[in-house]
Amino acid sequence: MRAGRTILAVATAAGLAACGPGAERPIGQGRSADPVELVGLWRVHAEAEDDDTWLRLDADEFQLWRGAGFVDGGWDASESTLVATAWGRVGEGGAGDLEPGWLVGTHTYRRTDEGWELLDDDGEPLATMTVDGAPEPIPSAVEELARAPDVTDEVRRGLRPPVPLPEGLTSADADRLAGRRWVPAEGSYDTDPHVVLHEDGSWTGSDGCNAAGGHWAVPDGGRLLSTVGPTTAIGCDGAPVGWWLGGAALAGFDGLTLVLLDREGAELGRLVRG
Repeated sequence: MRAGRTILAVATAAGLAACGPGAERPIGQGRSADPVELVGLWRVHAEAEDDDTWLRLDADEFQLWRGAGFVDGGWDASESTLVATAWGRVGEGGAGDLEPGWLVGTHTYRRTDEGWELLDDDGEPLATMTVDGAPEPIPSAVEELARAPDVTDEVRRGLRPPVPLPEGLTSADADRLAGRRWVPAEGSYDTDPHVVLHEDGSWTGSDGCNAAGGHWAVPDGGRLLSTVGPTTAIGCDGAPVGWWLGGAALAGFDGLTLVLLDREGAELGRLVRG
């Protein structure tokens, strides 16, 4: 789940579950890197982005700086695949696409001599990221968000690979998950808590009274990458299915039941088709 925010003023999030242009199918394979090394402040070179564009990746949140503001969002990564979702804008700047296709959605990535590349399905670069300068701080956000984050033990724990999928569970894959609607395996709710894992790598859903959404991918071996946006507490008879999905690092099947687990292998929730 997302770390606590340090932003002083946040613009209203829009289009939580919308899929940005260029979104990829939720798969990634054939590359290997340490996602902890993505944490930092990177100057971005991508189509439709100005030269003074920086991407700050810290724990599970990002700030895409453009001028006197930024796009705020969340991300997750494995050794081969990165998923990212934008929530909203902060400050007077941050103009441009709220959901740039080179970042939002699911992409593979690779190390270069100067930094990183984010790639499309054909392995072609969508964006390059290098260490080069920094944005100017703005009044509506704490100054540290304009600096490279520290790689702390907490950051390393949040991006470490999960434990293996517990025995008795079969690894989930995109073909079995995508395009399907999932509801809590236990309980009966008039409010209809659910999630839908779309084939383009986005997901939408509700805990029964609050809408939620983000992006997802299953790289291999039952590994699950997912993002979930900010939401309010459940104020009705519902179930936190979005938070199960957003907090999960593993996904497996117990028969026809989808089991979501955290990095330590602790069960978060069970879902069935519905």
